Amino acid sequence: WFEQCQQGRWHRANSQTGQNPALRTFLYRLARLTRCPVQPIFCYDGKQRPRVKRGRRVSTKDHWMVKPTQQILSAFNTQWITAAGEAEAQLASMNRAGIIDAVMTDDSDVFVFGAQTVLRKQCLSSTFSTDANIKMYTTSAIQERVDCHLTGDAFITVAICCGGDYDRKGLLGCGRETALGLACCMDNDVLRSAMCGGNSDRSLQEWRDSAKYHLVHDPTGQMGRLHPALARSLPDSFPDPRIIRLYARPAVMPLTELPILQSPAPPDLGLLAVIIQQLLGWDPAKLVSTFRSTIWPVVVLHELLQDLANNSPMSNEVCRNSLLLCELADGVLSHAD
Repeated sequence: WFEQCQQGRWHRANSQTGQNPALRTFLYRLARLTRCPVQPIFCYDGKQRPRVKRGRRVSTKDHWMVKPTQQILSAFNTQWITAAGEAEAQLASMNRAGIIDAVMTDDSDVFVFGAQTVLRKQCLSSTFSTDANIKMYTTSAIQERVDCHLTGDAFITVAICCGGDYDRKGLLGCGRETALGLACCMDNDVLRSAMCGGNSDRSLQEWRDSAKYHLVHDPTGQMGRLHPALARSLPDSFPDPRIIRLYARPAVMPLTELPILQSPAPPDLGLLAVIIQQLLGWDPAKLVSTFRSTIWPVVVLHELLQDLANNSPMSNEVCRNSLLLCELADGVLSHAD
């Protein structure tokens, strides 16, 4: 969200922009998201995040948006946590354990970390518009529609061959189709085992020998065609154990140490008003106008869902009615605006 909120096209300067257009964009997108019948949990990168990502050195200091957005989230009563390392790895771990239902991210590496369900928004606007399409990707659908062998550590094979966040080059000359072929015909557990065992050099040499054999002979037919030139050019330094370790053993907070998930609650309006005035410098008229059009729908929805849950805490009707109430509250409030 930080990168998207800072994109210039979302906050061209004008008299209504306010002191901090990036935080304003974050506020509007958060308000739109919390108008949906979901319980979002935001996750921030931690101190153990990799020092190099996408070919750039990662600063050891927190992004300037971290603290102010945490203030906004707390005022919204929206839970946030700080990962041990990368946020994507932490959320993937939580998703795999069933603590959260899905991970919303544009980073496909989240599957390499073990995520089972990923949401991606096709049209990301400053207001997180409700008419934009959201695509849902699941590992089960990938196995059904792409290849049944594409499970678990097979994603690591694809990532290191094609290149990813930690190594942009990957295996030179290896495209996506070739990487997918290798992932489907090789023993992908070897890479993770090499990071856990005591003889990683031998395990990685076995992986290279196996990769060369499949590239040259394609005994399973998964490669589609032969790649003798790629097999000859495969260097003894590939794959890099450091890159494998970042994918196979990322720094994550143990599930037993995660904070207890909070119950949904409406925003703290008084605190939110103070924070918005401090961060954005809005005058009272702008503040009231924004609360009326953007914040009140969130308050009404959460109060309705709270009442429903309190009156029928053990009923399955809560889940089904939550979806209905979101549409109802959104429609009524839009009309009232």
